[in-house]
Amino acid sequence: MVFGLQAVYVSALFVSSWVLSRTWVAGMLAVAWYVINRPDTTRVDEAVPLRENWALPYFSIQVAALTGFLCNSISTGTEMLCFLLMSASSFIFLLVWDHSHYVLFVQALCLFLLDSFDLVPHRKVADMHKLYVSCLLATYWCQFQNPALLSSPLLCLLFGSTLARYFQQNMKRGPVVARIIKLCLHFYLVFTTSITFNYLVKKVLPATENDFILKFLEAKLGLNTTTDFVTNFLLCQDGFQSPGQDLFFRLTQASVLPFYLLVLAICLLSTLESIYRRLRGQPVKEKLRLEDGRIGEHPEVTYHVFHTLLFGGLVLLFDGTKYLWTPHVCMFTAFGVCSPKLWMTLFKWLNLKSLDPVVLSLTLSTAVPTIICFSLWREHCPRVVSELADLQEFYDPDTVELINWIKTQAPMAAVFAGSPLLLGTVKMCSGSIVTSLPLYSDITLLRRTEDPFQVYAMRSPEEVYKILSSQKTNYVIIEEAICNELSLNRGCRIKDLLDISNGHVVYDKGEMYSFSKHGRFCNEIKMNYSPYTNYFTRVFWNRSYHVYKVNSGRMSVEAADRVAAVNSRPSTPPQTSWFEFLLDGTLLEKHLQKQNPDPLPVQLIVQFLEQASKPSLNEQNQVQPPVDNRRNRTLKLLALKVAAFMKWDLDALEKGLTSPVLNMLLNELLCVSKVPPGVKHVELDLSTLPPTTAMAVIIYNRWAIRTIVLSSFPEKPNRPGPHQMNMLSIVQQEKEMTDNILTVLKEQSADSISVLEGALCLKKDFYVHTMRTLELLASDAAANGETESSTAGLRISADEFHCQVHYDLGGIFFQQGSTEQSAYVKARDHFRQTKELLQKLERPVHVHLDEQRLTGYWNACRALTGDGGSVDTHTSPYNQINSHIRTHNYQAVIEAFVKDNVSRSLPTHFRRSVLREFMYKVQQGESGLQEVCQKLCVCNAVRDTLEGDILSVRFQQLLLRPSKPIVDFMLEVCTRSLEKNSSETHRRNMGHLLRTLCESLEDLSLAFSVSSHKLFLELLSEEQRKVLVEQMRRRSATVSLCSKPLPSFYDIPASASVNIGQLEQQLNLSLEPRRIRQILIELHGITERPFWRVNNKWEVPADYINVILSIKDSLTKDLVFILMAKGLHCISIKDFAHARQLFSASLELVTEFSPKLRQVMLNEMLLLDVRAHEAQAVGGSRERPPSDLVSRVRGYLEMRIHDLPLRQVVGEECVAFMLNWRENDYLTLQVPPSLVMNNPYIKLGQLLASTCKELPGPKESRRTAKELWETVVQVCSVSVQHKRSSDGRVGLIKHRESSMGILQRNKFITFIKKLREPLVLTSLISLFVRLHSIVRDDIVNEVTAEHLSIWPSTLANIQAVDVEAVAVTVKELVSYALTLNPNNQSWLITQADIYFVTNLYSAALNFYLQAGAVASDFFTKHVPSDVYTDQVLKRMIKCCSMMNCHTQVAVLCQFLREVDYMTAFKALQEQNSHDAMDSFYDYIWDVTILEYLTHIHHKRGEAEKRQIAVKAIGQSELNTSNPEEVLQLAAQKRKKRFLQAMAKLYF
Repeated sequence: MVFGLQAVYVSALFVSSWVLSRTWVAGMLAVAWYVINRPDTTRVDEAVPLRENWALPYFSIQVAALTGFLCNSISTGTEMLCFLLMSASSFIFLLVWDHSHYVLFVQALCLFLLDSFDLVPHRKVADMHKLYVSCLLATYWCQFQNPALLSSPLLCLLFGSTLARYFQQNMKRGPVVARIIKLCLHFYLVFTTSITFNYLVKKVLPATENDFILKFLEAKLGLNTTTDFVTNFLLCQDGFQSPGQDLFFRLTQASVLPFYLLVLAICLLSTLESIYRRLRGQPVKEKLRLEDGRIGEHPEVTYHVFHTLLFGGLVLLFDGTKYLWTPHVCMFTAFGVCSPKLWMTLFKWLNLKSLDPVVLSLTLSTAVPTIICFSLWREHCPRVVSELADLQEFYDPDTVELINWIKTQAPMAAVFAGSPLLLGTVKMCSGSIVTSLPLYSDITLLRRTEDPFQVYAMRSPEEVYKILSSQKTNYVIIEEAICNELSLNRGCRIKDLLDISNGHVVYDKGEMYSFSKHGRFCNEIKMNYSPYTNYFTRVFWNRSYHVYKVNSGRMSVEAADRVAAVNSRPSTPPQTSWFEFLLDGTLLEKHLQKQNPDPLPVQLIVQFLEQASKPSLNEQNQVQPPVDNRRNRTLKLLALKVAAFMKWDLDALEKGLTSPVLNMLLNELLCVSKVPPGVKHVELDLSTLPPTTAMAVIIYNRWAIRTIVLSSFPEKPNRPGPHQMNMLSIVQQEKEMTDNILTVLKEQSADSISVLEGALCLKKDFYVHTMRTLELLASDAAANGETESSTAGLRISADEFHCQVHYDLGGIFFQQGSTEQSAYVKARDHFRQTKELLQKLERPVHVHLDEQRLTGYWNACRALTGDGGSVDTHTSPYNQINSHIRTHNYQAVIEAFVKDNVSRSLPTHFRRSVLREFMYKVQQGESGLQEVCQKLCVCNAVRDTLEGDILSVRFQQLLLRPSKPIVDFMLEVCTRSLEKNSSETHRRNMGHLLRTLCESLEDLSLAFSVSSHKLFLELLSEEQRKVLVEQMRRRSATVSLCSKPLPSFYDIPASASVNIGQLEQQLNLSLEPRRIRQILIELHGITERPFWRVNNKWEVPADYINVILSIKDSLTKDLVFILMAKGLHCISIKDFAHARQLFSASLELVTEFSPKLRQVMLNEMLLLDVRAHEAQAVGGSRERPPSDLVSRVRGYLEMRIHDLPLRQVVGEECVAFMLNWRENDYLTLQVPPSLVMNNPYIKLGQLLASTCKELPGPKESRRTAKELWETVVQVCSVSVQHKRSSDGRVGLIKHRESSMGILQRNKFITFIKKLREPLVLTSLISLFVRLHSIVRDDIVNEVTAEHLSIWPSTLANIQAVDVEAVAVTVKELVSYALTLNPNNQSWLITQADIYFVTNLYSAALNFYLQAGAVASDFFTKHVPSDVYTDQVLKRMIKCCSMMNCHTQVAVLCQFLREVDYMTAFKALQEQNSHDAMDSFYDYIWDVTILEYLTHIHHKRGEAEKRQIAVKAIGQSELNTSNPEEVLQLAAQKRKKRFLQAMAKLYF
């Protein structure tokens, strides 16, 4: 019904927009915008049973009627119709929703403003006042004198407005100033009178609801603070928060908001213009034309302007009120863009002269909506259609498990306590009694909700017990999601609200800490220690929920129950062993004749054959086949005796034995019966063989074809068989042997059929071995021919024998019919003869067949061959149904099923097979049979109900969304299937079906139609009907908890399928958690030993090893250890996907029994996520981490759990993560001071964050920089000890690892190498560079870096600093930074300086050139002077000089601001130069240097080199008479070419 009301809602919006704009296009556009913005216009998708979903459609109808009522150009009849419609919808609106009078108060305020500004006739406003008062009084009476309605702001406003109007009858007369004064006085009188009236009503009729709302508004607006739980709880709800930007972003995406602002601006300005006219005394123009351009003169438009403004203001305060405002926005905007009056008003203001404004208005009012509709259809139609087609349901397996436990294990009268949302689910799905419900509008119920929430507070068990007992609670449900809730807004967690309300909080330096002498109840109770166990007993738990029974007495009776259970176990008699039958020959027959022999006969066969087939070992320990000795022969004979006692019943043997065992048994029978070996059975003449021998051959071939037939059926369960040699495991061996045997039998199937067909030609009786004949064989009595005589053994008549063989042959031919159609004819003939012989036999003794299956075979063969036979189709229901199916008379099939519900002649499996056949046809594409399938499913469900069977899954799926015809058909079938004289059981079962039907139907209209049916009223009592109807009204269709639960991690079958060695190998290689668990189960099934030691490379952190090894269950211990070890290994190789699977499985496992291990796994999963995201960042990803990950990192840094092992690496990674993603504000401002004192990584991170944050201003950053400096100096310091030597002198001993710093040096370097934020690394590099320069005390060879000025220039105790450690650290730090960003100019210069001061000149020159190449795009541009400073250039010159590259030195001397001629001339004088010398002359642009080159080469007699120098100096662009610009261009050109040539040499 609620979905039908939503259709009414949309229709009302359509009508409102149509009435305002006078065009249906506006209505269509309003509906389109409503559907597109569905998440912001309605909550029916996510919460169907909300009261607002039932109430708002009536409000929409009322607004539509009010729109028509306010129009000036309507007739009296139409006005009366609108008034009546408003009255009815307003009354229902007030009746359905208890907050509706606040909504109508806002509407009445709009009408009050319209009346005050004289924008609407006062007569209509007075009529509306009468309507409001009458509806309020009627609702007051219907809601049992609800006092909140009498003190509602709506009634107060009506009283104040009426009274003020009475005293100000001439308010709208006089000049402008007088009218404004009267209007202000009118407002003052109305609101003061309203407030006074409200105060007096509260004194007479106290209404706590309004008082609470006032206190809530005070807290919301920041006028007051409170510790009240309910108030703070509501303030933290999403609906009472201010809306986020995403709301307006979504409205903008759907093009609603831009047009809305345009329409609102025009209408508002026109309304203000109309108000100004009224104040000046201009009368209202009754008949407005389009040409007037006064849209603000229309009262219906003016009302909607005030309506949208007031409700929009509410939305800015409370996000939940957007469901009142957004639909109106869609309607109002659609009206505006489609209304010619609005466009005409705009053009009238613009004073258009070139175009006719009327024509233009009409054109735009059509064109703009058309363009908008086309755009919406193109952009949003596919998405909306897919969303509407995606009818997914919420499913939570943990909640399903909880509900199933409540339904099956908890008493019907039990009272449950818990969170309101969960208790609502429990109430709907199980019908149990609960202490609270999620109704936030009921203040009393909200107050009651606070009590069950105390299980998440820091209260003592006695206090919680008293609170729960006061509500008569039997079971309390604790949710892990609330108990361990992590949220960015810590003050809004349930446990935070409870701590504030209970006074368990302490404020220290702006931080809130929880403090109490008791631990948090929800965590403490899981520890299972006294006194918690005295008051509460855990009865159910899973990953998400823990259910505790509130003990009625002070002591738990759990231990007494266990003792009683142990003492009440009956004693079991000892089982007879297989070897006892070897010792006593008469024991077997006595044992088999017992009523309940233990072991069973088939178990004895397995034991005898297992012992007889055991392999033996020779002297060389080689495996040999079983020895053919007397013991083994006797064991085989005993197995045959057991089978003979069972009268060779193949049905019983096949059910109890596997194919390999039965094959061994029958082969032994052939051997004992002296069947000639090596001869095919088809070649034997059965008529000439002894009777027992022929029967042995027949039994074997019968089993052969029966095995082939059974193999085509669904797989049957495995049974234990005898051990065979050279097999990997029992199960693997049986499977392989079964497949091999089946292959051989299929190859010989034709021979077996021929043997049995030949046996049918024998018309004599048959004999089979008995225990006596087998005993005679054992005693060698066969020599006298007794066992070969025609009367030896158990006699089987020819008819019984033929009946059995015909049945077996029919089965094999029916199985072959799928590939050969003619085989069905043979099968039909064999089954016909079987039926005839079976009717002929009065009391068959040796015929073992399933008559129901025979009937099914017979009908199937007749249907497949199309043979009606001689049987009357009108008397056989099988044949009737088959005939109807062949003739496509499906209605007759349905009718036959309905009638069979009364006669119950058709077996259930046949009915289901017919349904499966129709379902198959539907899957093949015959969609017309869908309705037939549904009706047959209904018929079968009714039949199952009458017989007390469980309803099928198909029927449960059909109940999810049935159509009305199907529901009507269901009721008809139920009525026809229940006879007048039906038993009480049938009537009770049928009533249960109807109740299930009502509870399962999501459409409440269908559910109520069922509840009003005659049969429903007849079968259910009045009390049951009332309870069911109440449940239907409160039921939510958004949560479907009746589906089949998904398989969990614990539902994996365990079987030992391979030997220990291969299992351990698979355990080493597998990364699949389910497979790992299965392997461990198989290993523990074979032997008990610690398998976590299988691989010595499986390592778990030392912090966790004691916690894991303390697990008592060895399987769980191995599984947790291996999952964690493999997960850590996957993290180390950056296989994060498998690591996440392994950790998730481990988390799921430990959650069940260890909160401590659960938190450990959560910490490791946090480390995994951090490293995974950091790996993506190192790989080039710039995506910021999700907010959830950041909040988890903060939660870990703030976590303080007693006795929880914490790995330092997790805290280290978390701090590095925060620094890398520039969460400096958190580290500097929000981290609690206590954490800074206790965690060295947090302290170091805070110092780094503060320093980086203040880096732009050196003076401001000196304080935090100094703290960081002192911390790092302590890390790099060494401890000094004085020791007196043997000669009495005192010496110094330095220890490299000092305890002075907050971290050890190796840990500090490891932490640094986890950082990758450039600013943080630059700060650390500059710090270590300054420290390196101070401890080396070499002013000439100092290393340079950025931001050196913020660090101190002196060191108090320089002797305490380890110089070597500082040098190594600065090298490692710069090298690591360059691996992250090899193009950072500052780092490259620093690295070059490090190599320079350590005399590695080639490497230094390499990095100097790299810095220049990065800064100039590989020297295609000018290298900035701040990169190649004079200091850098001089160091490059020295590098070249030290490498004897003197020509390069001369060229580089030109790069200095002042050319260093002395160094250049000295370098050119060197004759032992290792560079190319004259090849670099082209890069010299200084004429002085070139002239010196010419002189020196002439002096040395080097003519060729002199000529090259002369050629270089003779270039025209180097002429000193050239302009300065030409000379500079020549110099720049040669600089670039020279540096490129150097790069080729040194890169």
